[in-house]
Amino acid sequence: MVRVRGLARVAAVTAALAVAVAGCTPDGEAPPQTKELAGPALLSVAVYGPPPVIAAYTRIAADFTEKNPNIVVNVKPYDSRAAELKATREAIAKGHGPNLFLIDGHDLSGLVAAKITQPVDELLGERQVDFGDGYSRDALEAFSSDAALQCMPTAQSPLVVYYNTRLVDLTRAQGRDGNPISADTGWTFEQFARAARQASHGGHRGVYVAPDLDQVAPFIWSGGGQVVDNVEAPTTLTLSSGQSVAALQTLLELVRKPRLTYDQDQLARRSALQRFKSGQLAMILGYRGLTPQLRQQENLHFDVLPLPKLGTRATTGDLSGMCMSRNVADSGQTADFLAYLVSDPAMAVLARTGYVMPTNLSVISSDAFLQPAQMPASASVFADQVRRIRPLPTTIDWPPVAALADRQLNKLFYEPVVDPLLPRLTAADQTSAGMLAPPTPSGSPSPSESGSPTSSP
Repeated sequence: MVRVRGLARVAAVTAALAVAVAGCTPDGEAPPQTKELAGPALLSVAVYGPPPVIAAYTRIAADFTEKNPNIVVNVKPYDSRAAELKATREAIAKGHGPNLFLIDGHDLSGLVAAKITQPVDELLGERQVDFGDGYSRDALEAFSSDAALQCMPTAQSPLVVYYNTRLVDLTRAQGRDGNPISADTGWTFEQFARAARQASHGGHRGVYVAPDLDQVAPFIWSGGGQVVDNVEAPTTLTLSSGQSVAALQTLLELVRKPRLTYDQDQLARRSALQRFKSGQLAMILGYRGLTPQLRQQENLHFDVLPLPKLGTRATTGDLSGMCMSRNVADSGQTADFLAYLVSDPAMAVLARTGYVMPTNLSVISSDAFLQPAQMPASASVFADQVRRIRPLPTTIDWPPVAALADRQLNKLFYEPVVDPLLPRLTAADQTSAGMLAPPTPSGSPSPSESGSPTSSP
């Protein structure tokens, strides 16, 4: 899929310089001693993640250098996204940032506005990266702005339901008149709620949904509602619209029942993830990165299903990508490594960790990602649900609005009394309108006009 260009022209230039030096030597005199040419180019790549992911990046860098001895890639690991982004910003501001650095999709707008990155579409196109069919189109669009691909998306995972196969009986949950529940067809919200009720016995709880937009938004979308008026240029939350209210009401009727889930005090003592791993909780929502943790838990048997549907299918996504620092002196060699990083062999190395779902479409359909000998048995759900991902805003002024929505959702999930619901949501919408930037003036380019690369130049 990706061909990494060789560096033969470096050797050619070296030979030409040697000839030129010899030609300038007076007849009969020995040529002067020349200094050795500079060593291999040194590239640095800042990444974050758990140790197996860092080890995978290190192996990819070593494999690339083995194939390209004139380029040495140094992997700079960080424990967290925040630590990596802070260090990278500071280094770039001082003029010695990494050649490439890993970011979360939510960070892109701020980095582009600060002119910290440089577009990569032309460089990768020259290296025959298959933008047309080789990578998730939604991921490419998410990392595009100003009519260019600002960073190359490397990983994308939809939010799915992890369930304990010993506590959840899908045959019983489907109901007498319901359609069969499967990884391919998914399930309805009614079947999801039935599974939660049936699993809530003997000290177990049936379900946990986090009171935040990432996990609640899919239920709103599935019920026909919207979270904001415009994803690319939001001016207000729309939680108080009719279908949004109805979808939230349905969800709240499930997650507010103490018999089916845990309250704040219980979760403060022991998290929902800890309870799921110990077999006390039947269902939890999560991304692909949760899989290795669950595999390590002794006696835990789990599988995955799509998020339940109130109407249409919908989910959120966890997205990351690799950006090239502005003004790197060796952009061509940096692009060589980036092209290799998103190739089949390199992405397979990351996929085998179990943490990463690559945007490389051929890899997510391979055993490197599906890992059929390990849980979850229905790993194909991740690939199937990518096309159901709907984006939340990523504009610079969005984070405080998302935090406002999360605070309101937390109250709705856990306060003893939440009626009437509509005034609460209306107040949140009105507050958000004062926090978001006004619409783009008429005649100015909008984010929706940026597009994404569809094929190699």
